[in-house]
Amino acid sequence: MNEELIKKLIVPESIMEKWQRLIDALASLMDVPTAVIMKVDLPYLEAIISSNNDDNPIPRNYKEEIFGTYCEITISSKAMHHVINAYEDPHHKDGVEAKGHGLISYLGFPLEWPTGDVFGTICVVDKKSRDYSKERKDLMREMKVSVDAHLELIYKNELLKKAQEKIKEQRNNLKLLSTTVRHDIANNLTFIKGFLDVKKISSELPEDFEKELLPYLNNSIDSIKHITKLENLITQEKQFHKIEPRKIIEEIDLNESKTINVDGTITVKADEFLTLALKELIRNAFKHTETPKVDITLINGNDSKKIMIQDYGQGLSQATINSHFQNRKKQRELKGLTIVEKIMDRYNGDFRYKKNEKGSLFELVWYKN
Repeated sequence: MNEELIKKLIVPESIMEKWQRLIDALASLMDVPTAVIMKVDLPYLEAIISSNNDDNPIPRNYKEEIFGTYCEITISSKAMHHVINAYEDPHHKDGVEAKGHGLISYLGFPLEWPTGDVFGTICVVDKKSRDYSKERKDLMREMKVSVDAHLELIYKNELLKKAQEKIKEQRNNLKLLSTTVRHDIANNLTFIKGFLDVKKISSELPEDFEKELLPYLNNSIDSIKHITKLENLITQEKQFHKIEPRKIIEEIDLNESKTINVDGTITVKADEFLTLALKELIRNAFKHTETPKVDITLINGNDSKKIMIQDYGQGLSQATINSHFQNRKKQRELKGLTIVEKIMDRYNGDFRYKKNEKGSLFELVWYKN
């Protein structure tokens, strides 16, 4: 698998430019006419980067067969290879390089992918004998390490890309399955509820049946709606823009007997899910408590912006407080509060709750950078 992946990897132009600067510097520091990065493409070697020297006989994209070359030993041994003078070296005195460009000295290091597979070599060659010092070898080794680090980055970026593609495919498959199952269940539950409502009107529904069964049926339908909202919240890409929450609040449609008082104005970075969060908190306050009104205060503080929603009901149960505000890692019931919590996570903000002498106080908090 790694071998197949590596064959498809392409070195980006941005990294090739970095390599070119590195190779030009190497030729200058080592005082040689030729510094190159050779890439293995069996049975060939290709000079994908070559120093910009006027006296450099090896141009970029130069190609030759690997067999009998200096680089062949560097690649096969996966170690530094140093040839002081090819004419005096038993491995190279009859080699094609010594007879070709007249480059008789060589110092090369293997370049490797993080898998251990060889990419090629980084090397310097000269037309005269060169016995390189330990310091110069160490310098070149550091440049080899730098190129290897780029290769690792290319490889890991490709792995990340493939992982993201796989996650996207799995997410789409899961979404399709979830949508299909949820649609079927919702349709069935809605039909059952409609049937029971008709029976209830005609007094054909037993009282205990209505009392015990209908709340669970309604809760199941609400849960399916919440799953749909959570799915959209999790999968939709973040694209925030400036929003004035006051405008959203003033457009929320409520029964005429319900009252919302709004004080202040702020602008926050958010998206359409903010409307969902505000509707959940405001409508639930009237739906689940006997509050006669909801007071909303918009605050632009020194280090944060807040939407404070105060109702005058009996407050949340201790179990709900523990689940949603004291131990967020704990498995909790699927409620509108979970939706609001995830929306504020989306905005890198906070969702807080306080019980005071008036009732319940919810806070949506955006932190300033």
